[in-house]
Amino acid sequence: TAQCKADRTWHPPVPTCEQVVKCLPPPSITNGEHSNFSDTFGVGAVVHYRCKPGFFLTGSESIRCTPHGVWSRPLPQCEGTFTLLSSVLIFLNVLRKNAFSVAKCPCPSSGCVSPGVGQGKAIGSESFYMPGDIITIECNTDNVSKVLHKSQCQSGGTWLPPLPACDRVVKCLPPPAITNGELQGNTSDTFFYGASVSYSCDAGYSLTGDAFITCTASGTWSQPPPRCEEISCVFPEVQGVKKTTPGKTYRFGTNVTLECDDGYTLEGLSQIQCQEDFSWDPPVPACKLTSPRSGSVGLGIAAAVVLLLLGVTIGWKIISKQKEGYYRTYENYNPKTSLD
Repeated sequence: TAQCKADRTWHPPVPTCEQVVKCLPPPSITNGEHSNFSDTFGVGAVVHYRCKPGFFLTGSESIRCTPHGVWSRPLPQCEGTFTLLSSVLIFLNVLRKNAFSVAKCPCPSSGCVSPGVGQGKAIGSESFYMPGDIITIECNTDNVSKVLHKSQCQSGGTWLPPLPACDRVVKCLPPPAITNGELQGNTSDTFFYGASVSYSCDAGYSLTGDAFITCTASGTWSQPPPRCEEISCVFPEVQGVKKTTPGKTYRFGTNVTLECDDGYTLEGLSQIQCQEDFSWDPPVPACKLTSPRSGSVGLGIAAAVVLLLLGVTIGWKIISKQKEGYYRTYENYNPKTSLD
């Protein structure tokens, strides 16, 4: 189980799955048998052969499961007395011809001459190796992670590539400290080749760079440590929006309350918060300009009604006055006086 952290890394680190190498069951031999009757044969498993009474074993009496999933040597044979004598003569003749042309490779495990291995060990070691044999060396000192090295025995009695020097460990200086952050996991005072450490940032800070660095064979860290930068959100310029808290950038977790200028209407929530990924949650709202059309039309209609009523009133008064003057003039009219 691994958990995703805020710096986009997994804790603990995601493991790797390696293929398990196994050998097929060892084959049977005529007039003989092997000692191991297990169902599975992993790397390093050794099987011994022996012959039935009256037969003699020729070849290596044991074979070993190699890291390649195959048995290390040809199978031995169980032969009778005549066959054995013939085989011995043939072997001696071949040995005489090739005594100086074939060299064996020394065993690198403890007890054998192997100055290049030091504190390492050979997996499934033999007393000697013939050209073409492949060996696996494991460096497993107390301060070094287990590292596997493969080498093949050459015709000249040498190993290719050369056997590793497990006792020559390269160390790294303690990983550097970072501002507003800390080292995770490994609290050792000594860091050997292959050691890996990770960093994390304090609350309110974001990791920039790779969280993991590794001690290399040259005694240096694989890359510079990451940086912890303060999380701050930039408030964009939005027409009509004004803030109750002044400023252009705000720290992680800051709440900002927004409102609109006169003549604008807020579309969205009025309070936003600065997030870990430098964004605002909820998103910055917009202030929409209030439509002037509806207000103008309303005012125009109201003004027209007022003017209409005013005109009707004034016109009515004028007509009333005119009628009143006409009636008064008619009442005072005297035809006789007029003729005079």
